[in-house]
Amino acid sequence: MSTVKDYGSCQIFVRGTGRQLLAELVAVTLGAQADDRYTVRAGQMLFDTRPNPDAGLAGDFIGWPLKIEAEADEHGPSLVKPVSRLLAAAWGCGYDAVAACDFEDELPDSGGLPRYR
Repeated sequence: MSTVKDYGSCQIFVRGTGRQLLAELVAVTLGAQADDRYTVRAGQMLFDTRPNPDAGLAGDFIGWPLKIEAEADEHGPSLVKPVSRLLAAAWGCGYDAVAACDFEDELPDSGGLPRYR
């Protein structure tokens, strides 16, 4: 039995920085320009840095204050490589970051969750 993974969307939950700095990190890491202060388009991919509406409601990463919502166009590239780069960049800056997506097993450190158990 095979499973179909959704490589076109991912959420990255982040703590340890502000929204503007996180959006700038996304732009620099992906070599892209921001559409506005918090949204970065890289080819057929969109990365929106926003406050997490569930911040503080959960005791784990789901309750962290910021999240990056990453999406690729329907026929766009997989998000595995850019999300991997974003996780590494966030960790390199000392931010906590965990990805929640169908392809976590293909990301560094399984998307980051093992770092925070």
